[in-house]
Amino acid sequence: MDDGISAILIIIAVFFISLFFFVILIEELMIVFLLIAIVLIFLLVYTSLLVITTKMDKHKVKKEWEQVEEIKKIKPPNFE
Repeated sequence: MDDGISAILIIIAVFFISLFFFVILIEELMIVFLLIAIVLIFLLVYTSLLVITTKMDKHKVKKEWEQVEEIKKIKPPNFE
């Protein structure tokens, strides 16, 4: 699996684990969960944008490489 996708899954897992631990088990620490949630939401958005831009760059490089390969197939004219 791609590193970006696994990072997103880990962030979501940490969110739910902290939700369970800080809100359900220890009800007095809800403010701690809210602080952790704020950080995790920003981290999730940043990671998602990073994954999207990386995939777009890979696609762009692949298309450019295919264009280069097409240009290489064209034989130069013989000037004799």
